[in-house]
Amino acid sequence: MFIETAILVALRLGLLLGCRKYLLKTLYPDLRSLSSPTHGSDIELDTLPAPSTTPKSANPTDTAYLHGIVASLLFSWTFAECCMLFILLVMQGADIMSSDARLINWRFSLFFLVVTIIATIPASYSLVLALGNAERVTFGRLCGPRALLNLIPVVFFLFAFSYIPLPPALSTTDTTTAIVSRLIVVGTVFIGALSGFGAVSNCWHSLPFLSNSKPAPSEAEIHVAEQALSNTQNDLRQRRSAAERRAGEASQQSWMSRVGTTFRGGDDLSQEMRGLESLEYQMSKNLEALRLRRELGLHSQTIRGRITGALQSLLAVYCVTRILSCLYNIAFLPSQRSASNVNYSDLLANVLAYGVSRISASPIPMEDVAAVSRQLSLALVGLIILTSIRLVLRGVTRLLHITSRSLGASLMLLFLAQVMATYLLSTIIQMRSSFPPPPSASDIVNLFSTVPEYEVFGSLFDWTFLLTATASAVVRWGAKKVNGYDDD
Repeated sequence: MFIETAILVALRLGLLLGCRKYLLKTLYPDLRSLSSPTHGSDIELDTLPAPSTTPKSANPTDTAYLHGIVASLLFSWTFAECCMLFILLVMQGADIMSSDARLINWRFSLFFLVVTIIATIPASYSLVLALGNAERVTFGRLCGPRALLNLIPVVFFLFAFSYIPLPPALSTTDTTTAIVSRLIVVGTVFIGALSGFGAVSNCWHSLPFLSNSKPAPSEAEIHVAEQALSNTQNDLRQRRSAAERRAGEASQQSWMSRVGTTFRGGDDLSQEMRGLESLEYQMSKNLEALRLRRELGLHSQTIRGRITGALQSLLAVYCVTRILSCLYNIAFLPSQRSASNVNYSDLLANVLAYGVSRISASPIPMEDVAAVSRQLSLALVGLIILTSIRLVLRGVTRLLHITSRSLGASLMLLFLAQVMATYLLSTIIQMRSSFPPPPSASDIVNLFSTVPEYEVFGSLFDWTFLLTATASAVVRWGAKKVNGYDDD
């Protein structure tokens, strides 16, 4: 068993190093570009080359260096443990290695993912936010009052996590199973929210009454919008210069004159500046929308763009079907859904699975059709999440007002690691009936016996999916009515 465990540890290290060398090499720069703020036509200059006296190696006290180390290490390790769980399940089905070696490594990977989701990554959020954009890392900043205050939400999360109710069948289980069961509930809500947001994002522009039927703008229209924005920015700069000159003159006035100006309230110049700032923001957003429509219009004329458009239309059809299926399940099948362990199955997946069973030459039992339907629906839910994850990450950076590329990329990487681990655990529990059982022997422990059977809390996924989809649709509709463009 020692040699087998050593082989699995080496495999785990290989996955970790491979993720850091290959996957993060393309993912992290993409997250850095995604986290960069866009403000109209502002041009962000590239980083100047370092002086010849500056060493090229990263300084361990640099916050950007520490952000990257913490985020990339957690993401790579989480990725490796997720892969190990699936590898161990395949080994169990093929009867590779001993049962004890598989069980030990399975428990370690499962324990690591659970601790990472509920404690390590939330604490890392606090650590990264506590460091902020400081140039150097000091002991006082790592262990100071701000860092301790940022840990308070983590403590409240763990306290609330311990009070998540369990299904009646799992009320007498051990502590580990109870923690995993509570994590499944959180994961179900989390995945339901992400998939509901993604469903609306994917089908919004494909619906006839919501899609933007305007043609792609020309270069001349974009140039006119750029000139108008530039004129507004010039006017705003002139007003700010005038305000600075007036402030300098006011500092030389007497005390009574300054008090009189204060009691009279803001002057016309301040009101003009506020109006120009609002106008600049609105014109910047409109210019971004024009540029995006121009890029999408040019891309849709290419062969690759047409293929992508066809696939997006098919995905939009599934998203609409998924929303209708959730409505049907909540309205007409509450009792059946509460008593079933099927969570992700939906109407379209059932139709596809049934069609495959009818095409097959040999008859397929309905139990196998139901299992295929669940896995197909689970895969489609994962596809919805993947297609909308960029919008979710961009929204997180806007919500936290992140302006640093390295800080934003680190937070996004931590968020992706948490999503990946949560989705994987829910996937494994849904795949209990899909993996082949282990060989029948008294000394072999089934790895699935260490995780609870999936029991739905009423229609938790359907309710979360519908509420999130409704909220997302209302926000998008309101943004389109008020601003004239979708708030993507």
